[in-house]
Amino acid sequence: SEVRLLVQIQRNGGWVTEKDITIKGKTTSQYLASVVVDNLPPRPFSIRMRRMTPDSTTDQLQNKTLWSSYTEIIDVKQCYPNTALVGVQVDSEQFGSQQVSRNYHLRGRILQVPSNYNPQTRQYSGIWDGTFKPAYSNNMVWCLWDMLTHPRYGMGKRLGAADVDKWALYVIGQYCDQSVPDGFGGTEPRITCNAYLTTQRKAWDVLSDFCSAMRCMPVWNGQTLTFVQDRPSDKVWTYNRSNVVMPDDGAPFRYSFSALKDRHNAVEVNWIDP
Repeated sequence: SEVRLLVQIQRNGGWVTEKDITIKGKTTSQYLASVVVDNLPPRPFSIRMRRMTPDSTTDQLQNKTLWSSYTEIIDVKQCYPNTALVGVQVDSEQFGSQQVSRNYHLRGRILQVPSNYNPQTRQYSGIWDGTFKPAYSNNMVWCLWDMLTHPRYGMGKRLGAADVDKWALYVIGQYCDQSVPDGFGGTEPRITCNAYLTTQRKAWDVLSDFCSAMRCMPVWNGQTLTFVQDRPSDKVWTYNRSNVVMPDDGAPFRYSFSALKDRHNAVEVNWIDP
């Protein structure tokens, strides 16, 4: 079947053809065709669609046409603050009447990371002066820093940068970036963060979840929010018989243990490896 249509606009008293359309093909259901008309005259104006192909006179050919609807398109620059916006234009002939489904892999936010840090190589150069720069990173420490200090989605309206111990986070971040075996003959960062914060929760619960993934604990020391991590470190002090006070019974060290039945030797863990 083939149908020819004219889209016309009335200009200066006469009808002017803006679009000459030919629809050709075969379908067993209703077919929708869209036409974009540019360079419109000042409002109000008249627009019409003329069918140039004669109407079908047989039941073997159904090619009835009608004007279904119109949409006014305002071509201006819009502002979409704090929004990840995607525009897609596809040819309807490739999909027919099916609804086009789309899936997106979100990389994540641009964070504030130390000025001497390279997120691609995960290397820290020189001595950090305490300043930050914007960059993408999935280091869990700097994701946590962003959540604590960001005024829109995080705790930035309650906590300032001076209220968070960035120096403790800097050391923890270096530990998270250390390379460890990935189980396939290569290496991967020790701890990374690839998460979507999609629901509103208590700030302390989210903070605790972030810290637990890094084996650390948030601590308020009276002035700042600092962090203590369970990681290998240098000896702080060595205790032995020569520098401890000897009690009367001559046993300088006393040891206590939990009951044997309370010691677990197997733990079942469910987790996601990104």
